[in-house]
Amino acid sequence: MKTNDIYVCTFPRSGITYLGFLLTAARLHHNGIALQPTMYNIDFLLIDTNRMRSASIASIWRDGVGDFLKTHSAFVAVPNVVYLIRSPVDTLRSYFHFRRQLGSQDSMAEFLQGEDGMRAWVRHVRSWLLDNRSASQSLFVIDYDQLFAHPKQQLMALAEQLGIRFSEESLNFALQVTSLECMRRAEASFRARNPVNARFNLNFVRPGEKRRVDEFTAEHISMIEERAGPVYAEVLQSLAS
Repeated sequence: MKTNDIYVCTFPRSGITYLGFLLTAARLHHNGIALQPTMYNIDFLLIDTNRMRSASIASIWRDGVGDFLKTHSAFVAVPNVVYLIRSPVDTLRSYFHFRRQLGSQDSMAEFLQGEDGMRAWVRHVRSWLLDNRSASQSLFVIDYDQLFAHPKQQLMALAEQLGIRFSEESLNFALQVTSLECMRRAEASFRARNPVNARFNLNFVRPGEKRRVDEFTAEHISMIEERAGPVYAEVLQSLAS
């Protein structure tokens, strides 16, 4: 990586697609590049370090900030990080549903108590935000609920730390591109020409209402809140203070 590259880190299913579209749309417009993010190109605008691991980075940006590098890895000692955190209840509900689409046969209880469930979420968040002792690391934390409720304000706050001043036109372009209607249309058009993706019926765009998962009960919610809730609360408290 280059010294001005920025890792964008998150636990799986925490809203990285939405953040990626929002951030890259504003930046493309700001740079005068006649592109907008799509489901086809998002992994090289917000570079997926797993998918692109064998490829050389071809940077397109003109604003002096490096590339955005997406990872789901636990803590990595890199200089510049944006960390996206989401409520563990919403994250694990979404992750369970996504794993089912990929063919997992685990029950909700097996998933939550397994290596990829609650323990994994707690380890991931703690490694970056609570147990991290890398005081020299430039770290910017975004809460997904705040991002979704106030995307313009959250994007402006991040841009300020990056040293970028997005114009009103760039911000409005990003909001237009990331409207639910536009993102659903982008996902539908991508799936229409990608039979492999269509076969798995993978969903990355947030549904209009919270996704219903038949096996997700009040008992499971209580389990998550007991195990992961205090970690989430501690992070939010540190941001508030």
